[in-house]
Amino acid sequence: MTRLTLLRHAKSVWDSPDQQDIDRTINDRGRREATLMGLVCAERLPPPDLVLVSPAVRARETVELFFEAWRDAKPEILVVEALYLAGLDDWRTILEENTGNAGHILVCSHQPGLGDFASWLCRDFSGKVPSATVISLLPESGKLAQDSAVLDFTGKPKDY
Repeated sequence: MTRLTLLRHAKSVWDSPDQQDIDRTINDRGRREATLMGLVCAERLPPPDLVLVSPAVRARETVELFFEAWRDAKPEILVVEALYLAGLDDWRTILEENTGNAGHILVCSHQPGLGDFASWLCRDFSGKVPSATVISLLPESGKLAQDSAVLDFTGKPKDY
């Protein structure tokens, strides 16, 4: 792995009390943010080889809109059940079991696990991760270890 990019799912709907958390969709703002960040990443990052995405509807919708905007990227996309509600300890296992020989991996998931993992992997990153934020890290020697990655890019929708 030469690059690990983390994407928090876009802003989601909260107004349906009968809906299960995993079934929540993204709202209009979330659709705009996912598209915007796909366009931003198309200009700033190499396309990923592999995408790992939480099974939550909001994460899968985010990835779909993100890559509709990033037209040149045609990664393999895998839904990974364990990413839903994954904690810090789960992240390394998920990446080790699902990445194979991919160079650039993008993971779309949830807080707080996503921010906790980014902070653990890169000392230059704080755990605050608003909706549709992108964090791109360069792991030293391709290994996932505490404080072993360099922060290459971070962007959130309100920056653009």
